[in-house]
Amino acid sequence: MSHLWRTKTRDREEADTAKSAPGIAALGDIAVIIEGKRLDFELVLLACQMAKRAKRKVHLVHIIEVPRSLPLKTDTLQTDMPQESAFADKLLAHARSMAEEIGCDAVAEIVQTRDLGTAIVEEAKDHGCSLIMLGLVRDTNKTHNDLGKTIPYVLANAPCRVWIVQDPKPSDQS
Repeated sequence: MSHLWRTKTRDREEADTAKSAPGIAALGDIAVIIEGKRLDFELVLLACQMAKRAKRKVHLVHIIEVPRSLPLKTDTLQTDMPQESAFADKLLAHARSMAEEIGCDAVAEIVQTRDLGTAIVEEAKDHGCSLIMLGLVRDTNKTHNDLGKTIPYVLANAPCRVWIVQDPKPSDQS
């Protein structure tokens, strides 16, 4: 049997709470991976509330996977992938405005990469994050979810906690 909460001395109890609730007394920032799903913005709100309470930053990260046929240069997005660049700017502007409304210190960035999982892990390492938040939209037509290669890679290699929040697939009917 495993106890999630038990009575302890006050100092140990506060230390355990700090370990179990990232953002409340965590030592690092929070990275939220934004792909453009409705769920992403719910994660932004949650991350901002936790980070504000802990006096930490939220790193709003949109990752663009650049095809191997294009170079990984800083101007690749503007010249070769303008639609992706505009979409990323729009998403991050919306996320930043949400963070400002909450009063959270947030940094937004676009990352170009060949592999999403590697980029997520490297961003968390570079910014000293104590938590990575990812959203996953469940496909209700399948008996099991295919997590792809990104989520298992992040779970296996992240230097910190990873929260994956699963949302049901939006129905076609409104």
